[in-house]
Amino acid sequence: MSEPVATPPATLTPAERRSLQISLAWVALVVVAIVALQLPLPDVVTIGPTWLVPFIEIIGIPIVAGLYFVAGERTRLVAVTMTGFIIFLILASVMNAMLLLIFLVNGYTESGAALLFAGFAVLIVNVLSFGIVYWWLDSGGPVARLEGRTTSPDFLFPQQGMDGMQNWKPALLDYLFTAYTNIIAFSPTDTMPLSHRVKVLFIVQSSTAVVTIVVTLSRAINLIPGATPGS
Repeated sequence: MSEPVATPPATLTPAERRSLQISLAWVALVVVAIVALQLPLPDVVTIGPTWLVPFIEIIGIPIVAGLYFVAGERTRLVAVTMTGFIIFLILASVMNAMLLLIFLVNGYTESGAALLFAGFAVLIVNVLSFGIVYWWLDSGGPVARLEGRTTSPDFLFPQQGMDGMQNWKPALLDYLFTAYTNIIAFSPTDTMPLSHRVKVLFIVQSSTAVVTIVVTLSRAINLIPGATPGS
């Protein structure tokens, strides 16, 4: 007997289901962008074979899509799997930065342009990966936010304190922007972290970005033709 096709949670309105579909489609595109940035990275800043991490991340796309189609007892399984997936995104992003640091400390002899590409790619992957993580964690996840089951928010967005914005809900872009401003300012800007777990993630993300930016730029300057050593 074929298994019945699962449907989205019945508590979501048609408009909310559509909103969830759009969010999940954007998350899948962000994962594709992460993979596209990681594939050209030098072997020395990747974990295992060059294709291994991107392959695992691509597998995450149907997992993300499954969030929309699961129901009942299968919801928890997909939620646990998705949590494992975002943990993998965090570890992969941090490891890319750490391996880049080790590579530079041990002596990088390639061109400055190649080094700058690797550094910027690692930074962009940092923003995209942590943006997905924040989107997944905040207030119990995307479905809980749509259903209004948010008892313990992880973030405080400025719109949530404005008159007439009681029905406003953050989208994926809001979390990507939060991740971006966290590495640019190295501190919270308009969106404030509330929970301990998000504050820890902010520390991990910004610290990784600082190491990537400082070490990459300093080494790249030394590789520019005509630059004096140690400048």
